[in-house]
Amino acid sequence: MVAPCLGAIAPAAEIFASPLERQVWRERLGSASAPGGCDAWVHAASLGEASAVPPFLRELEAVHPGSSYWLTATTRTGRAALAAAGRPVSLAPIDSPQATRRFLTGIAPRRVFLIETELWPHWLLRARATRLPVAVVSARLSERSVRRYRGLGGELRGLVGGLAAVLCQGEEDHRRWLAIGAPAERTRVVGNLKSDGLPEPAADRAAARAGVGLDPGRPLLVLGSLRPGEPRMLARAWLAQPDDVRLRWQVVAVPRHPQASRELRAEAAEAGVPIAPDAVPAGGWRWDDRTGVLVSWYRASELAFVGGSLAVFGGHNPLEPAACGAAVLMGPHHASQRDYVRALDAAGGSWWCPAATCCQPHWASCCRTMRAATSAPPRPSAWRGPSAVLPPARPRRSWRWACGRRERALAGAARGPLRPWVGVAARGVRERGAHRNCASRRAS
Repeated sequence: MVAPCLGAIAPAAEIFASPLERQVWRERLGSASAPGGCDAWVHAASLGEASAVPPFLRELEAVHPGSSYWLTATTRTGRAALAAAGRPVSLAPIDSPQATRRFLTGIAPRRVFLIETELWPHWLLRARATRLPVAVVSARLSERSVRRYRGLGGELRGLVGGLAAVLCQGEEDHRRWLAIGAPAERTRVVGNLKSDGLPEPAADRAAARAGVGLDPGRPLLVLGSLRPGEPRMLARAWLAQPDDVRLRWQVVAVPRHPQASRELRAEAAEAGVPIAPDAVPAGGWRWDDRTGVLVSWYRASELAFVGGSLAVFGGHNPLEPAACGAAVLMGPHHASQRDYVRALDAAGGSWWCPAATCCQPHWASCCRTMRAATSAPPRPSAWRGPSAVLPPARPRRSWRWACGRRERALAGAARGPLRPWVGVAARGVRERGAHRNCASRRAS
């Protein structure tokens, strides 16, 4: 009863929204129109998930040219990223019966693709009532989410069991999705779509640093996707480094969420690190809270710390800095990235902070790891193409075999109207993977 009541009062709640939110409030309420409907609704929650949409659309377009799509995101930054794809885009409807009905009536999709983990009950209820097939692609699930979804009871389990396909990033995700009711015959491991949309390294890293206003002759450490609590620990670790290290390295810090920037910047400043928004102060950090800039910093860096890993957030994607040519520094809390952490660790070129103990807090372990990473000769990136990070059912197999495995899994996991759509051809992915592997071999 709660969701229908919230849906009923949601239009009036606009007066309490921020000015920016008021501009898109009608989209939150499901206001959208696609005359004649669309072939597929593709939803990505935020900026991170939105990076998986372009490679997915490219493969869909390769096998179904001229198809129509409607793209949605939950956040405004995700919406802005999706708009670059040149397709109709809006914010996703809130999870109420009224908004969901209004949205699905307005765009009339013939199928739905949800990126990663977006299980909104009223979306799934409406899809079931209208016999609209729904697939989760690049699906991931944390242990915490498993516990939460199990607590919602058998009704949600029934909705998950009705999904047309669940295409998981890794074996652990596969196990977790089965635990909450995903149909075993339509659940497969196919890898992470984000690995098909990773950036390329800069041809000249010194020139890349000059291009973003840094000293091209000094190495760069990027502190990316910082979450609450991490700037304080990293600041203490940074201030414990020898003076010559702090003066030699340039440091740029980028928070995960711009709205938390003031709080996170205050953490670093209170710990004693000099902070500036438009230059790197001597021995300090440049702070950049703009959205969409992290990849540019990664491409200019020798070493990149990946946030969400010193505190219990599960970690963020370590493949982005690795693909850009940077060695990766990461904390112990990377459960949601475990497959890729293992692959990068096996390949070398990465540094991992050990877990805290009663005698060694996080900042101290981070201090020692940071000292080793900044004092040693630069390591090459651990990136060796997508084959290194796909779920390694048979690790010695080639990328070409892995693409074939992905294609077979995609096709086999679909059913009914989704089969030709979820069975995305791997031709283009295979060509890009082979090209990237050749480039990596030449570079090494």
